[in-house]
Amino acid sequence: MKTNSFIGFLLLAAAALLLNGCSKTTITIDEGGNTSSGGSSEDSSGSGTTTADNLVGFHATVESLDMTRSMSPIAAGTVVRIFAYHGGTDETHSTAPIARGTYSAQQAGTLTGNSGYKMYLSNGTFDFYAVSTNTDTVPPTFQMGTSTALANGVDYLWWGCADYEINGSQVTVPIVLNHSATQVCFDIEAGTGVVLQSIASATITVPQPGASMDLTTGVITPATEYAAQPASMGINGMRLQYTMLPLQTTSPMTLTLSLNMNYDPTPHSYTVQVPVPDGQLQAGNSYRYLAVIDANTVTFPSVGVTDWVDVDETGNPLYPH
Repeated sequence: MKTNSFIGFLLLAAAALLLNGCSKTTITIDEGGNTSSGGSSEDSSGSGTTTADNLVGFHATVESLDMTRSMSPIAAGTVVRIFAYHGGTDETHSTAPIARGTYSAQQAGTLTGNSGYKMYLSNGTFDFYAVSTNTDTVPPTFQMGTSTALANGVDYLWWGCADYEINGSQVTVPIVLNHSATQVCFDIEAGTGVVLQSIASATITVPQPGASMDLTTGVITPATEYAAQPASMGINGMRLQYTMLPLQTTSPMTLTLSLNMNYDPTPHSYTVQVPVPDGQLQAGNSYRYLAVIDANTVTFPSVGVTDWVDVDETGNPLYPH
């Protein structure tokens, strides 16, 4: 009996030691790769523990390229992935972030962590980065500051801020996202003696996919060659649109049009070469071409950089007005 009592005592003591030795750190992990801690946490430098009990929230807007540099709250349901690193260092290409979270936009641009995620940080300065595809799709993942392979037809958004000071129990960080992809648009107009009814279909050659984004700059490496297959353009009335990866080439794009015109029951087809302005389609720019349709030719009297066209690849507005 005494032996059994002594063994029971040892088991109780061991359980107490295990309970007392548990860390108070709480870690939240969701399907989007959310990681952060609240309470005491191990400092990534290995210098000991720090207090990470400042709740950090985020509010997101998207910047337009017009003359007023206007900003609009990001659309509800848009998913944004946010990364936090220690400020004053260049860690993104050498270490994992100290916190990262996947958020969804609510009304007025407020971001709420998916699966109840909340980001907690200690007092100090931090480098923040945010990435989105301007949709409810989860953004690409990053490994040591470099994204996975990117695709055409996606409106990649990016924001970065260095040495942001966190010093308070509850802080809201403003995020201003910018376009990291590029865009081509065509306004289709009828030439002399032509009646345009509708656009049946349109395709354009697009950059070779597979480029990556640098998390610290938001720069997507421009492609120098075209993909083997063209892409279908979004159609909205007599306007065409396609969002693509940045491009750097002197070779023209190929635009193929199928137009209902002159009340002919058979669509008319055109295949034309479209010049690339200054040999590049730059990130963040939306290039608007005027395309004039004559009986047998298509001409491009003008091309300019304009505000971003917020429509998806089917021509439906992302931000209805």
